[in-house]
Formats: sequence, structure tokens, C-alpha cells
Amino acid sequence: MTCCYGWRNINGVCQPICKRPCENGFCIGPDRCSCMEGYKGKDCSEDVNECGLPERPCSHSCMNTMGSYRCFCNNGHTLDTDGKSCIKKLDCISLRCQFGCQIDRNHEVGCVCPPGLQLAPDYRTCKDINECDDPSHTCTEHQSCKNTFGSYTCVCKGGFILGTLQDTITCRDIDECLTGNHRCSPKASCVNTEGSYICQCEKGYAGDGFRCQKKNNRRSLATMYLQYKHFKHIRPVYHFNSSVRMAVNRV
Repeated sequence: MTCCYGWRNINGVCQPICKRPCENGFCIGPDRCSCMEGYKGKDCSEDVNECGLPERPCSHSCMNTMGSYRCFCNNGHTLDTDGKSCIKKLDCISLRCQFGCQIDRNHEVGCVCPPGLQLAPDYRTCKDINECDDPSHTCTEHQSCKNTFGSYTCVCKGGFILGTLQDTITCRDIDECLTGNHRCSPKASCVNTEGSYICQCEKGYAGDGFRCQKKNNRRSLATMYLQYKHFKHIRPVYHFNSSVRMAVNRV
């Protein structure tokens, strides 16, 4: 591919040629430079004096630097977050604020608190916010919310332990039957459930699973009554001989 005059083929793409390199800019056409902010000139080698512009960038004092500038404020003022404006210094010392102060919308200075804290009734100190009272906390159904000063933490409920599940750190169920951390009777079987377990007595035993007693195989009342009626008709008959006294049961 052949490029037009003032352009050259670089890897199949026509690129402009600047005989003098653009020191602080980019070549955008034959001997044409696009300068970065703060520079000017044909090859972008000249500094722009922002402090000498009709619209000065700083509200108080301005100092020019190569390709940029710096703003300074008079006594009693401080530089705002934009790096240009000067605002009156906040007198937090006289307010005796616990953490800091700021200017509100009415241009009045007042004490402020970090996130998780709120102003106390004295408007100077900060007191804790109980995030656990707010249903918007991030603890899951398997976690309990524990308030801390300025924040909160989520702890696993009983029967759960912190671990990984599907590459996510969460509270997973503890298998008490597998770990042996249960109170089931030796004559009962342990069945794991989510967050807990249940005990079931083995066959032939009865109880709540924590205490299992062997079932009593006593005869039923009907059986005992029939046996009573049967033995009621038995009469003892005695036979004597010279040496032995015997009792023979006869119906």
C-alpha cells in the first residue's frame, strides 16, 4: 500500500510524519502536533503559563510549573479538594470535636463522625450505631449479627462453621453425627439435620433418643386373665406313702 506525501506505511497503516518530534504531544498530520494540556508550540515544547491567563485557575495565589501549575491559599484558608479553591480553615479545636468538623450548607462549622458513628446529644462526641438493629445488614440466615464500635460483624450460628461452599466463604452445616459431637444414647442412631441433629432409639428400645431404655415385654392383661382362669380350676391332690409325700396336680 502506498501512502500520500507526508505519510509513511507502518505495518500496513499510513502514519503521519513530523520532521521535528512532538516533545509533549502527538503527531496527527504531516508536521502537525497535538499538544498535551499545559504545553503549546509547533512541536509542543513551550510551556503554558496558566497563572498568566485572563481567567486564573487559582482563587488566591498561583505558581506556574512546567506543563501545569500549583495553587496556594492565604493565611486562615486551606486548599479545597479541587486543588484550586481556597476555603476558610475549620476551627475544630474551639468546638472540641472528638473526631473532626466540617462546614454545612449554611456555612456553619459543626462536628462530624466517621461512618458507623453518630453525634451524641452534646454535638461534640460520637456514639456507636447498632447496625444489627437495621435489617439492611449483610448477615445471612445462618449468621448472627454482632455489633462492634463503628461497625458490625457476622458470626456463624450454632450448628454452623465458617468454610467454603462452591468457592464462596460462608457458614456451612456441621455434621455432628460425623464429628461425634452429639449426645445421642449408645442405643440410638444420630441423624444430621441443617444446623442440628436428631437421635432415634434403636429397634427394641424406647425413649427420646438421648435416653433409650429396653422395651418391657410384659404379658398383656388379656393373657394374664386367661392364665388366671386356667389355674383357678387346678386342685391339688395329695398321695402319701411310707416315706414320701407327693403332690400331684390334677384337673
